[in-house]
Amino acid sequence: MAANVMIVIERQFDYPRPVVFKAWTVPQEMAQWRGSPGWHVEADTVTSDLRMGGRHHHVKVRDNDPTTRVTTDAVFTEFFEPDVFVARQRITGDPRIDPDTPLELRVEFTKTGRDHTLVRVVQGPFEPDIAGYHARGWELELGRLEEYLARRTQEVSQ
Repeated sequence: MAANVMIVIERQFDYPRPVVFKAWTVPQEMAQWRGSPGWHVEADTVTSDLRMGGRHHHVKVRDNDPTTRVTTDAVFTEFFEPDVFVARQRITGDPRIDPDTPLELRVEFTKTGRDHTLVRVVQGPFEPDIAGYHARGWELELGRLEEYLARRTQEVSQ
């Protein structure tokens, strides 16, 4: 099969765009929420040069099997804070993704209402039979982002 499916996931967050954008791009914040349940990002592996042409790197590790590691290496092809970033990715360690086929990740941050943010994630291309698996992974990660932002907001207000 050909890798020809782009997944699109959207979620509304009740936080301002700069706050949500920072959670996606600042290494210390990303390490707090990235990864589906049962996975975590090793904090010391997250690096991001936040500019067009800048590089990004992180390693996700399975909680119950630390030998299972998925590495993402990327280059930002667009970076407009706090509106959008696009990265060309090479993912290794995930048996469902061919590491020799680059993926594109586009994340858009749209202001809605007074201080809310619509996040739109577009990633691919994926093989048709695994696109749903990766879409579900993003849904779970965005749930973790929601939990992280709620904790962070509560800590700041105390």
